[in-house]
Amino acid sequence: MPVLNTNDPEVLKLEGLHLYHADMSNCSMRVRWLLDEKGVKWTSHHLDLGRQENLEDWYFRINPKGLVPALVDNGVPVTESNDILFYLEKKFPQPSFTPEGQTEQEAMNDWVDLASRIHMKAIKTYVYGSTGGASKKRSDMARYAEVEPDKDLVKFHQKSLDGFPKEEVDAAVELLKSVFARMEARLHDHEYLVGNRMSLADITWVPQHVLLSRVGFDFSPYPSIAAWANRFSRRPAYKTAIINWLPRIPPWLFGPLMRLVFWWRRRFSG
Repeated sequence: MPVLNTNDPEVLKLEGLHLYHADMSNCSMRVRWLLDEKGVKWTSHHLDLGRQENLEDWYFRINPKGLVPALVDNGVPVTESNDILFYLEKKFPQPSFTPEGQTEQEAMNDWVDLASRIHMKAIKTYVYGSTGGASKKRSDMARYAEVEPDKDLVKFHQKSLDGFPKEEVDAAVELLKSVFARMEARLHDHEYLVGNRMSLADITWVPQHVLLSRVGFDFSPYPSIAAWANRFSRRPAYKTAIINWLPRIPPWLFGPLMRLVFWWRRRFSG
């Protein structure tokens, strides 16, 4: 688990829970959601990814990869959203979002780990590849390549600027379809991904549905997934952690608008 050591006095002096996050980041959504489901008090530090606030020097001292979200617990940084979920589940065990049986716990862990394993090659590739998106400017890439220790991230963002090959986007779609087919089969006769109550598996994957559906992924072949996501949308914590952070535009307009914004950035920025 990436619980990090830091000598930064500004980080060390932070008291309580501080979450560094972004509005539309699905990884941020899941951490906000768990915090609010547990009723834990936390201090918000919203980062504007469009303005590259996550690449500022002060933030690299919290998360050396410059990714969101990051949690600081009384001066101790914790990074990677999946690890933050398990960290919070252990620190605040009630209400619990972990099944009791070992088999179900292993199934939950598998769903959570799967989200991490396919995040770049499926989720991010589809989102950026299908919208023509790029989170970096060409003029920023030289510095980014210097400060970012994860060179796979550097390659990914360079590719997002150059344009993803169609075969990579198609492969991302096929991978997502295989995952959602498995999920649909499970949810056809179950209310939850694991066990008989809400778990970290649901908290991890519902935000994927939120993001992907808004950028245009076709969920029509998966009615059980749609019903499952809709049930969770009625929860108060879902509203505070997800809905309240989404752009105030109709979902049907989000994808086209996102494509227009990315086109504008490519056309008129460096």
